[in-house]
Amino acid sequence: MSQPPRRSRRPSYLSGPGAPPPIRTSEGDSPESARPPKESQPEPEEDRELLSWRVWLLPRRPVVSTLVVAVLLLSIYLAYWAIPQLLFVVLITFIMVNRLAPYLFPVKYFLTEQKAGYKTFLAADSRTWDRFFTYYKFPDGVLLSNDTRTLRGRLREGLFMYYGNDTPVDEVLAIVASKLPSPQEAMKPKDETEFKGGVSSAFKRVRRLKDKGPK
Repeated sequence: MSQPPRRSRRPSYLSGPGAPPPIRTSEGDSPESARPPKESQPEPEEDRELLSWRVWLLPRRPVVSTLVVAVLLLSIYLAYWAIPQLLFVVLITFIMVNRLAPYLFPVKYFLTEQKAGYKTFLAADSRTWDRFFTYYKFPDGVLLSNDTRTLRGRLREGLFMYYGNDTPVDEVLAIVASKLPSPQEAMKPKDETEFKGGVSSAFKRVRRLKDKGPK
């Protein structure tokens, strides 16, 4: 039996303007429907404040505070006397006040699920818990410290959080202890069997293999 003749189809460049119809992968399905649905990204976890308190260090030591304020004003006057330019004096004043802001102005310390830090006028510091190594307790506050066993850790400044008159000290220490290891745990030497990288450890492993080899 002879097959029916196939219909000839015009080339696409002769069919006039307009985009060609979408290619069907199966009956009733378009390429858009054939694509797998995109996975929705998980929303970032909301940081929750656990505790906060306010401290003002300036009134605690009146004599020292008077000297600090006098030295600050004298430094600003000397800067203006050396270079009498308004922009320079404003810049110098901002730098010095920014460094002394936690002492000059009331400070709000806060502890959250992910961070610890403080806020005050012209200054703020907020760091995640993984940036600290351990903590040290003092009568007037707690120091969140870096790893002082390394040069980089000694050069970096830790975060000292002062206590106020109404600060719940036990609650502060409980939160800090739940986030950071104690100095005894942090300074504990690591197990020698643990893998350590570096050139020196590689030489040590090669030397052990040679010692275990046939003599």
